Amino acid sequence: MSTEINVRALALETLTDIDRGMKNASDAIHATLRNYQYLDKKDRSFYTRICQGTLEYRIQLDYFINQVSKTPVNKCKPYIRNLLRMSLYQIRYMDRVANEAVCNEAVKLAKKKGFQNLSGFVNGVLRNLIRNQEALKLPDKPDAGVKSVISEDDYNKRVSEYYSVNYSMPEWIVNRFLKWYSEDIVEKMLQAFLEEAPLSVRVNLQKTTVAGVKEELERNGIQVQRGKYCENILKLSEYNYLNRIAAFRDGRITVQDESSCLQGYLVPVDGVEVILDICAAPGGKTMHAAERLLQVSEKGVVISRDLSEGKVERIRENVERMEYTNIRTQIWDALETDETLIGKADVIIADVPCSGLGVIGRKQDIKYRLEEKQLEELKKLQRDILKAAGRYLKADGTMIYSTCTVNPEENEAQLAWMKQELNLELMPIRELLPPGLVKEVENQPGTDLDAGYCTLIPGLQSCDGFFFAKLRKAEGIY
Repeated sequence: MSTEINVRALALETLTDIDRGMKNASDAIHATLRNYQYLDKKDRSFYTRICQGTLEYRIQLDYFINQVSKTPVNKCKPYIRNLLRMSLYQIRYMDRVANEAVCNEAVKLAKKKGFQNLSGFVNGVLRNLIRNQEALKLPDKPDAGVKSVISEDDYNKRVSEYYSVNYSMPEWIVNRFLKWYSEDIVEKMLQAFLEEAPLSVRVNLQKTTVAGVKEELERNGIQVQRGKYCENILKLSEYNYLNRIAAFRDGRITVQDESSCLQGYLVPVDGVEVILDICAAPGGKTMHAAERLLQVSEKGVVISRDLSEGKVERIRENVERMEYTNIRTQIWDALETDETLIGKADVIIADVPCSGLGVIGRKQDIKYRLEEKQLEELKKLQRDILKAAGRYLKADGTMIYSTCTVNPEENEAQLAWMKQELNLELMPIRELLPPGLVKEVENQPGTDLDAGYCTLIPGLQSCDGFFFAKLRKAEGIY
């Protein structure tokens, strides 16, 4: 069909832009869906799956292509390598798409993009991949017996290659995961990153009820599940376009993962006058705090800040749609100290920039954009932000620290630094979290609820990877 060919062309443009580093995956995919709102549900779903699936499995796809192609994938022109990747993804993972159609459409796209001379190469590689599907092998997982006959370095290399190719994750990230967690947890986490997850939304309890929204969405053909941990979370699937959902347009629901919502229950609201969210875009945590504050007081305010006009505009758009009246948005660099706010905040929400290693399942290109050297740079950036933020707390004020990573160096290690350098001490959080979650995380790494922190791990929890902690400003200043 002509529309199907057009959708493949859109996917190729998107994947190539991402590959060249011109756009991140989320922005690129959402921009295309926004620009082509007239596409029907089937075409939108086809486009999204090709883009997200190709990104998710890119390392594995390259591994297979390199088994049959005389030219390594990384030596191919960007359009050609992404055309091969997305075509192989359809061949291997999309059963309802005919292999012959995939191959023919790929050849047409190569010609359409001006690569007439390479259309034969594309055709040859794809037909080889189709013919040799049964012969294409993934690396085997080395068993314990191999350890006795090869060096430890060779054994570790085989282990990391197995996880890297089978779960399409860069080896350096695999090695970091294996350093931080047991092999069993790492495999569950990698598997979870590849599983399709429904869209998580938080219900605006200032406007409606969870049951009312759920019933309305289901009447309109959307599949709805209740959140596993939070009563105000719904999980949506089988919808077409978010802006076409009336409950979203009129501010009765907003996109927010359950992990982020759980963090919100750590924010104290009783007797609170000023909550400062220092790195707030797109505003999910700001709005959850504002809603909880409105439930106990008309006087409190949430000051919601981020670095740029673009980011703050995203917060404003969401706040206006949800109609929270107690939020003040401001453009402010979190590294810069605001002298007018020193000692004025009852609560600071510090969801700091991080490696994003907990949300790879939703933001597939993180694993390709992130470089290992950035982990140390991010740790320093986090500390510089926290130094400035700590000065805003009132005596006995509360700091909620969070990241969307599973890296202990950005999580637990930062808590130890905050205690030493910022005079902040941890506060217990067991009683603030849903009992079902407490039971799940009780003995898992990166968590001590009685001390005051928790790591949510994909594959162990049914949400994004996330870390949160609650701290109190101890007596004295720094």
